[in-house]
Amino acid sequence: MSEAQAKILREKAEMFEQRAESATDPISKQHYKEMAAHYRSLAVEHLDVRRDEPAH
Repeated sequence: MSEAQAKILREKAEMFEQRAESATDPISKQHYKEMAAHYRSLAVEHLDVRRDEPAH
């Protein structure tokens, strides 16, 4: 996964966070927060994996 893909994951996390803030019902709000957390963790995992890769 490239740095551009990690950026996309962070942008999706931000999008879901914004949806969570504007959601009126608690179930949707919680769902969007969970999705944001999921995308954030994917981006972090990606960065961790890239740090462990040998330099080329």
